[in-house]
Amino acid sequence: MSQSIPTGFEAAHARVCELIDRFERHARDNYLQPGYQEAEARKDFIDPFWKALGWDVDHEREHNPYEQEVKVERGVSVARSQKRADYAFYLKPNFRDVRFFVEAKKPSVDLERSADAHFQTLRYGYSANTPLAVLTDFEQIRVLDCRLRPHPDSALDQV
Repeated sequence: MSQSIPTGFEAAHARVCELIDRFERHARDNYLQPGYQEAEARKDFIDPFWKALGWDVDHEREHNPYEQEVKVERGVSVARSQKRADYAFYLKPNFRDVRFFVEAKKPSVDLERSADAHFQTLRYGYSANTPLAVLTDFEQIRVLDCRLRPHPDSALDQV
């Protein structure tokens, strides 16, 4: 009996399923607790999620800093100040223009009701003229429409 070699999609799917299973097994007692920090969520789940989808988050394939498809903690000019998006994603050959931003939060933040988290993410996308941005705590992945000027009172409506 021959064993089939998993395709890229199958391997990515299997890895994402592993991450989901691990999160679900320990969510209530660990990951959803306020003491579990954003940096831990990024290291344990969010970075591995993007890597499973094929993004070079750790720059293992591309070492030239001017040609890396993922920048972590990239500065974004927002209303005359410099803010830091958790991730900025680029596509070859254009490493100047961000395709989308990802803002990470710890899983104990209620993303569905957090206008602050939505507004922060929307400002990154809008300020850089990207049509979308992603807000995630791994438990949820919310794709936000950044084409309209964000406002704190309507940030939850721009999904």
